[in-house]
This record gives sequence, C-alpha cells and structure tokens, in this order.
Amino acid sequence: MKARTTAVLAVCVAAGLVASLVLLRRSGPDAPSPSSDAPTAGADVRVGVGISDRDAEQGWFLMASEEVARRTPPEDVSDCRALHAWALREGALPVGDAAHTVTFSADRRTTIESTYMRVVPDPTPYPGEHAPVVRLLCLPRPGATPPFPEPAEARFHVNGDPRPLTFDERHQVEPGAAAGFDVVIDLTGTTGPFAYRVEIGVAEGGGFRMVPVNGGDDVFFATEDGGGMGYWPATTTWTMSPTRTRTHCPAVTDPAPDRQPGCTN
Repeated sequence: MKARTTAVLAVCVAAGLVASLVLLRRSGPDAPSPSSDAPTAGADVRVGVGISDRDAEQGWFLMASEEVARRTPPEDVSDCRALHAWALREGALPVGDAAHTVTFSADRRTTIESTYMRVVPDPTPYPGEHAPVVRLLCLPRPGATPPFPEPAEARFHVNGDPRPLTFDERHQVEPGAAAGFDVVIDLTGTTGPFAYRVEIGVAEGGGFRMVPVNGGDDVFFATEDGGGMGYWPATTTWTMSPTRTRTHCPAVTDPAPDRQPGCTN
C-alpha cells in the first residue's frame, strides 16, 4: 500500500509540472502569472526594442518634420544603414509595416526559453512641435528600389487586435553576446503621429516575469505616410553612391495625371 501511495504521488507531481509548463507557453489575452517559486528568474535579463535596420543598406523611407528633412547628416554617415540610425535619432518616425528588433542581454549565461509579447496603443501625446510631413528616403544608388515588409508578415497591429503572442524560440544569451529576433508590426490606422508600447515577458530559469523594455523607456512613436491619390507629400531623398547627394521634391496637391514633381538638389 505504501509503494502504491508513493507511485500515485509521483504521478501527480509529474502531471503538475507538465501542466505548469503548458500554462507558461500558452498565448492568451493576459500575460502568464509570474512564478512564485522563482522570484529572481530573469531579474538581470535586459530587453531592448527598437526599429529594425534589417535590409537598411538596400534603402528605406521614414517620415520626418521639415526641420529634420533639411538637416545634413555628419560626413561619416556614408551608407543607408548609418543614415537610418541617424534619422531615427533626429526624430524621424516609422510608417506602415515596420520591422522591430527585440534584443536580450544579460551579465551571465542564460537561455530565454520563450518570449511573451504584446503591442498596444498608448495615450502619450506626440511631443514634437513640428509634424512629420516629409518622406525621408534613402537609396544606396540611383534607381534602387527599397525593400519593405509585406503586410502578411505583420504579427501585431497597433491599432487593431491587441492579443499577445508567445514566441517559443529559444535564445542563448551570454555576457557581451546579446540575442534577439525581428517581428513586423503594422503601424497603420491613424491620421497622424501616435504612441504605442511593446510589453515583453520572458520564461527563463524555470520562471516567468515581465521585463521593462529599454529600461522602462517603452513608449514609441509612429505616423501615417499621408500620401494619396490627390496628394504627394514632400520628399527628401539621400542617394549614397557614387557620392552622397540630396534631392528635395515639394508637396503637390491634386496633381494632374502628367504632372512631374519639381525636384531640386
């Protein structure tokens, strides 16, 4: 009888562990509850989120204010990837379907077993005094066609379904060797600049916890392109090769079918 009781207890314990793991990896409308038996799990894991620069060397476009569009980048900004980083620092905003990079770092070796992620709109007002009304475009060479994520690639919609996702991919992290992945977020659905937040939780070391994004500075801004059949937004284009050159095309309202933009260098 004692042996049978011991066997039953072992089965119950095993079943409980399996159920806990299934709950940990489940996607749902709410984040999984932090593990009470591992309160320090992931405590030194840092999470960064930013606009991805994947394929940036092939060209891109953002939206910028007229003031930012008139600025000249430093001389050492010599390719589209470097110009992309500079433009974002200056205040240019992403539009449309934009890839974001989620990065994990830590001061010790660890494994991120799964990642909980949710993207939601935020009421924070856009802080800029000047609206992002100019398309800021970068071409690695004349005539290049920048690649853009397809709408079908979007895993999240800021102004749509707020349901979270859990990514089960494992990521190995070591001191000085960060890990991460890209995810496409649909930023459409508004008439101007807006704020949004990215919430991240990690399963690591047998426990789960929500982790502050970018050290707590987790509000992001994006905007609409603003173009349409009856309006061409102003466009500033930097062509990086064979020499770095700037071309500006002013905005056009109700263009005729044969209208050509009057661009200047």
